Amino acid sequence: MNEFLITLEDRPGSMAECCVAIGDAGINILGGCGLGNSVAAAVLVTEESDETAAALESIGVKFTMRNLQTTVLEDVPGALGGFTRSLAENGINLASIYIMSTGADGVKIGYSTD
Repeated sequence: MNEFLITLEDRPGSMAECCVAIGDAGINILGGCGLGNSVAAAVLVTEESDETAAALESIGVKFTMRNLQTTVLEDVPGALGGFTRSLAENGINLASIYIMSTGADGVKIGYSTD
């Protein structure tokens, strides 16, 4: 699984163009988020790294890609804090984190590290 950090133009439709290009390539987006402030950006998660990169390149957006690891945490208060604290205590710098899904088995998260 990979995350794509995409630099967007700060205008209506720029994220939609990325999502449509990925969808038109037959790729399912598994997670993501968008941010806007002085710079607009989105992070989208897929399993098809080469195909997603090609779709984004076809519309001319700038992006970087990182490997995304996953784990399942208990669905209890403090689980995410405990997980992130254990990374910090082991000198691991967390670059990104996503709540991918919740269910009877717990909370599936995706994360990347430096």
